[in-house]
Amino acid sequence: MSKNKNPLKDLDLFLKQQAASFVNPTPLSEKIEAEPQPEVTPVAISANESLLQSIERLMDQNPSALYDLLIEAAEKKTSAERTILINTALYLKSTGYLSSSQDWKEAIREYWSKK
Repeated sequence: MSKNKNPLKDLDLFLKQQAASFVNPTPLSEKIEAEPQPEVTPVAISANESLLQSIERLMDQNPSALYDLLIEAAEKKTSAERTILINTALYLKSTGYLSSSQDWKEAIREYWSKK
């Protein structure tokens, strides 16, 4: 007799093993001391420029500031979606043409260890 395999259970087990290797973030609500936030260049929107155009301009001029802005906005409330947004912004900030030497996993670990 052949054993019936359940690929969903295998996937669930794999994802749990991967999640255990990352640092679990402390909820911001449990944070006792507020750390000073890095200064982010504000996005000035003129009357003739839409929000999307402002974001595109910031992405072209200073992508790191855009990622910092996304992180700052996501930190205002805690939720799974906002945690994913923070991790995605950290990933984008630490890879590609912005920083070639830093490992993105290390950037995420470092961020959450400070929280």
